Amino acid sequence: MKEPPFGVQLGVEVGMRPEGVGEATELGIDHDQRHEGRPVEQVPPRAPDRERRSEEQDRVSVGRDRETEQDARRCEDEQQHERRKRDGAAGQVWPWWAPALGGLGAVLLAIASRIPFWDTPLTADEGGYAEVARLWKSGVALYGDAWVDRPQGLMLVYRGLLDVGGGSAVSLRVLASIVAALVVVVTMLLALRICGTIEAVTAGVLLATFAASPWIESFTLSGELLAALPATLALLAFTGYLSGGRIAWIGVAGLLTGCAVMVKQSAFDGGLAIVAYLLLTERRRGLKKAILLAGAALVPIAAGAIAASNFSEWWGAVVAYRAHGDSLLTGSPVHRLGLLAHSLPEAAKALGLLAVLTAIGWRSAPLIARLWLIAAAVGVLGGGNFHDHYYVQLAPPLSLLGAVGLRRLLSERRRVVIAVCAAVAVATIIVTAPLWDASDSAQARAIWPNDPHLAHAAAVAAYVRGHTRPGDRIFTLWAAADVYYLADRRPAVRYMWYRNIQAIPGALPAARDALAGRRPALVVLVQRPKALDPSGATTRILFRNYRVVARVDGTPILARRSPPVA
Repeated sequence: MKEPPFGVQLGVEVGMRPEGVGEATELGIDHDQRHEGRPVEQVPPRAPDRERRSEEQDRVSVGRDRETEQDARRCEDEQQHERRKRDGAAGQVWPWWAPALGGLGAVLLAIASRIPFWDTPLTADEGGYAEVARLWKSGVALYGDAWVDRPQGLMLVYRGLLDVGGGSAVSLRVLASIVAALVVVVTMLLALRICGTIEAVTAGVLLATFAASPWIESFTLSGELLAALPATLALLAFTGYLSGGRIAWIGVAGLLTGCAVMVKQSAFDGGLAIVAYLLLTERRRGLKKAILLAGAALVPIAAGAIAASNFSEWWGAVVAYRAHGDSLLTGSPVHRLGLLAHSLPEAAKALGLLAVLTAIGWRSAPLIARLWLIAAAVGVLGGGNFHDHYYVQLAPPLSLLGAVGLRRLLSERRRVVIAVCAAVAVATIIVTAPLWDASDSAQARAIWPNDPHLAHAAAVAAYVRGHTRPGDRIFTLWAAADVYYLADRRPAVRYMWYRNIQAIPGALPAARDALAGRRPALVVLVQRPKALDPSGATTRILFRNYRVVARVDGTPILARRSPPVA
């Protein structure tokens, strides 16, 4: 059997131990003897005890910091050496093209797993973002009448889609598939840099299959999916600093973190993981680098604030609303816990297997990967509402850590644990596979059981479009932002989401004023008026000014009453 070639490790420093200085007497005796006749230099007096103690404490502190840094670097070197050994051994079995083929397969799987859902009805978020982008494109002030609580980065993506893809519903899903495939590629490259080839391919396959679950709306063009690309790129840039030590890579990682936040406010997970890593491994030396990253991240955010037509409106929508009206720290804690509990079953159906594999590989995974998952969890918790698509933010780090766990599981061959993981994988497939062949409306009812209007939104929009003129305004009471976009009709009230009208001071009175002034040509009753206005004032205004003219798939549509004759 042919022996494997010896591996050559580059960049290893070779030095003498301190004790080795005096091992060979012939190296130093003659040199010392030449200076025997010289006068003895004056020895300075000893420092006071207090100063000596201070100096000793400084030396101990510095020594500890150096020991900590040396231990961290030694651990990283050992992990890299082990990865080289594993990948070298694997390279004797796999042809050179096998990892590339595996990566290509993961990319294709990421797209293929989303194709069955390209025709699934648009979500309220997708339709609402597209409508805001269309209003913005037509000249309406962003964060003014075109109101949205997301940064400009997300709106730029949707506006670009209107220009390039025409803005059809399918084009949104196709773009989501492309972005998901890019996230798979970047995650694989990151895993290759910090783990190894086998973990990279495995992470890509996990992210393209189990993590692409429809139960967390991974096929939609959500802010979480779009922001995952720059957030993961930030970590990939940081590996350039880890491998070469160039500070510039930290600045690049910061800029990418800022870009991610300008797509979705909670997408700071890559930057937060990097800051935590620097502070844990480099202590005081890492503080300046962490400040550099934070400063670089502020550049895109500052650019967005400066570019806003009205800074006060931008701040109120992008920062203040999320901080005061819709976050984990606002509202009833019991209510927030209830929302979390309600979302966990869907998250478990999507990410349960990855969570089990992550637990198995947690201790052996690289520190930066573990910090990434913790930071992503902070982002999910910070949102407060725990919508199913929030969990998309956890998919890349869970896939990377899950790949580490899967390799450890297969190498250790623990039969009971393997059986448990296999059972979880089979259960995940069983609950998900029926959706692949289901009809569009059936998919919508299964994925969004609490939002039944999505299955009928296209029919409602068709009726609205056929019974109004292009300049007419409509109002979906209380919220169905996708209907505005599908019907191509402007909203009579600038707040297009249920939570906006519920949480923003003055939003409900503004809606009442619009109805009292008979501003909407049609009113689509998506929810009961008393759902947000238990006082009955909205109901009385509707009864006085509007009448039911149609029911589309059970959804009442109201038109203006004829004005009373004077």
